[in-house]
Amino acid sequence: MIMRELRVKSLWDQLKKRKVVRVALVYIVVGWVVMQVGEVVFEGLGLPPWSLTLLIILILLGLPIALVLAWAYEVTPNGIRKDSTSSIESTTEFEAYPDGAPSIAVLPFDDMSEKRNQAYFCEGMAEEILNALCKVANLRVASRAAAFQFVAKNADIKEIGRKLKVQAVLEGSVRKSGNHLRITAQLINTTDGFHIWSRQYDRRLEDIFEIQEEIAKSIVTALSASLKRKRNLSQQQVDPKAYDYFLRGLSYFARHTTQDNVYARQMFKQAIDIEPDFGRAWAGIAYTYGFEYMYFNASNVNRAEARRTSARALKLAPELAESHVSSGIACCMNQHYKNAEKEFEKAIELDPKNFEAWYFFGRAKVHEGDLDRALKLFDRASSVRPEDFQSVLLQAQLYTSLDQKDKAIEVTRKGIERVRMVLELNPDDNRALNLGAFALLRLGKVKEATKWMSTSMKNAPMDSIIQYNGACFFSLADDAERALDCLENCLIKVGNISREWLEHDSDMDNIRHHPRYQEIIKGFPE
Repeated sequence: MIMRELRVKSLWDQLKKRKVVRVALVYIVVGWVVMQVGEVVFEGLGLPPWSLTLLIILILLGLPIALVLAWAYEVTPNGIRKDSTSSIESTTEFEAYPDGAPSIAVLPFDDMSEKRNQAYFCEGMAEEILNALCKVANLRVASRAAAFQFVAKNADIKEIGRKLKVQAVLEGSVRKSGNHLRITAQLINTTDGFHIWSRQYDRRLEDIFEIQEEIAKSIVTALSASLKRKRNLSQQQVDPKAYDYFLRGLSYFARHTTQDNVYARQMFKQAIDIEPDFGRAWAGIAYTYGFEYMYFNASNVNRAEARRTSARALKLAPELAESHVSSGIACCMNQHYKNAEKEFEKAIELDPKNFEAWYFFGRAKVHEGDLDRALKLFDRASSVRPEDFQSVLLQAQLYTSLDQKDKAIEVTRKGIERVRMVLELNPDDNRALNLGAFALLRLGKVKEATKWMSTSMKNAPMDSIIQYNGACFFSLADDAERALDCLENCLIKVGNISREWLEHDSDMDNIRHHPRYQEIIKGFPE
C-alpha cells in the first residue's frame, strides 16, 4: 500500500512537472469553447449535422496526442525541443526489509564515453548521489571507501551485498559527449539480483544537479525509506565546466596520497577560476591544505593557506558542513581549540552523519590533550561509518595512554575485524595494512603484524603518515633503532608531522629518552 501511494505521488509530481496537467486543463477548456463556437457557426454555414459530430470526435482524439506531446516536449525561448526530463523508467515491487532500515551501496558508474576518459566524472556523480542518500533518515549507506573498492572488479551483486552488508546496490553508466549526457541508473536487490528500479536520462550537462537529486529521490521511494531529508543546500548551481573540475578534484582527493592531494588542489583551483564563488570548491582546497599539514608536511604555509581558504568557504557556503569541518581543521592546526570545537559542532549540527566532522573533532581533542573526549568522538565516528577501522584503532591507542589495557584489547579486536573486512575487498590497502599491524601487535601476533607493517612501508615509501606509523610500531615492538630511522625519515626524506600529535602519542614512549629522539624532534615544527 505504501509503495503504491508513493508511486502515485511520484507520477502525479511528474505530470505536474512536465505541464501535462496544465495542458490537459487548457485543452479541455479550449475544446469546449471550440465545440460551442462550432455549434453556432456550423448551423449558420448550413453544414450537415454530422460535421459537428466529426469536430467533437477530432477534439476527443486530439486530447491523448496533446498529452503525449506535453510529456515528451517542452516549449523554450529557443523553440520546441525534446523535454529534458524525458526518460525511461521501470520499478519493481520490493519486499519489506527483515532487518529494519534498508541499506544501500552506491558503485561508481561505468564510463561509456567514446574515449573512456570520464572515470572521474562517473566517480564524482556516484559520490554526489551517495552524499545525498547519507542525509536520508533510516537509510544506511556504505561509505565511498568501501563501495568504490569494487570499481572495475566485475564482482557479483550478491557478493557485494554480502561483503558490504547491504540489501541494495545502485549502479549505472554515463555516456558523456560534449554537453550531452546519457545516464542509466539501476537499483538492484542483492538477495536475488533482480532490478528494483531503473531509469535512463537524456539530458544536457547543466542538468546534472537535477539528475542527481531525482535519482536520490527515486531510490528513497523505491526502498520505502523515510523521506525525511534535509534540503540539499550544498548543490549550488554553478558553471558545468567548474563542476567538472570539482568532480576531478574529488576523484584525486579520495586517493589520499601526496601527489594526488596536489592534483586535487589544482582541479579545485581551476573550478574557482571559472566560478569564483563556488563554496564547495573553496572547502575542497581547504581540505587539501589541512590534509597536507596533518599527514604530509606540517609547514607554516599549509597552515596559513588552510586558514585562508576555509574562511573563504565559510563565507560563501556557511550552510555546508564541509566548510565548518575545514575551518575546524584549520583552527586546530593553529591551536585555536575552542574555535575548532565550535566549528566541528556546527558541522555536526548541519550533518550528523558527516564522518569527517566526528573523526577530525576527535583528532583535534587528541592535539588538545583531552583524551576522554577524543574517545567518545572516535566512537561516534565509528558508528557513523560502521566499516571504518581508523576511528576504532585510534581508540585502542588512547586507552593505552590512559592505562586502560583491557579496554584497549577490546577495541583492538573490534578494529582488526574491520581491517580484515577491508583487506578482503582490497588486499593492497596500505592504510589497512599499516594500522592493522598495530592491532595484531597488541593481540600478540608479532610475525603477522611485522609482515603487514613492512609491506605497507615498502608499498608507500614516500607516505609520511605510513612511515610515521612505522616508527610507532617498531617503538612498541622494542626495536628502538628501526623506530628512530622511520621517524627521521619522516622529517628528512618525506616531510614532517604535527609536533602536538607527537607529544601526546603514547606509542613513542619507549624511545622518548633516547638521545637520537631528542635530536630528531628538534627538526619538527613547533
